[in-house]
Amino acid sequence: MDELQRQNATCLPQATTCQLQYISSGMCDQNAYVMKKSYGFTLIELLVAIAIAAILIALAAPSFKQLIQSNSMSSTVNTFLADMRYTRSEAIRRGGSVVMCRSNAPEAASPACNNLSGPGGNGWVSGWIIFYDQDGDGTRAAASTDPVLRVQAPITSIDSIVESKASPPAKFQFTATGRLLNLSSATSLLFGGNPTFANTAQRVVCVSLGGRARIAGDGNASCGTNYQ
Repeated sequence: MDELQRQNATCLPQATTCQLQYISSGMCDQNAYVMKKSYGFTLIELLVAIAIAAILIALAAPSFKQLIQSNSMSSTVNTFLADMRYTRSEAIRRGGSVVMCRSNAPEAASPACNNLSGPGGNGWVSGWIIFYDQDGDGTRAAASTDPVLRVQAPITSIDSIVESKASPPAKFQFTATGRLLNLSSATSLLFGGNPTFANTAQRVVCVSLGGRARIAGDGNASCGTNYQ
């Protein structure tokens, strides 16, 4: 093996991934071999990756929105039903009238019951209070001494909770037997309004004269004659 072959043989292990570069004499210059490795992405590769990510996000966005709406709806409905059960159980325990009523300012120092359909016609999303109705009149004024047992702040996760009746009672007054005092209190409530919530995302809650509440289904559900 001549001298040139020996020098090239010495350089070859260092040039396995690059082109051999020779000086004008044809001798191997070990400093001429540059082992170049590419790290990261080219501009085209980066743009392709961004485009793919944007497509995936666009496809996932509707499902993510539905998931958020479903969780918000479930939380609000469960809170409402839990407070209904609490009101009923307190009436039985105390042996007297306990009322859950809609309020325009439930977090006030001395909250009051309010009638009609609430600010903007959105019903119970304005919040509600639960109080021990000592005088049995079924309502609570701001100056009332009836003890407030529980307060629900305004609901922000859904846009409306409205009753099916044209003149909703805006309160549920339970007697010592756990039944609703007034026939008009037996009603159905629709949680969530269009177009914010599709019918399949809405919930219908039925309240019977016996003082029990249940979820009938989505916005297309009906409570039936026993809950009207």
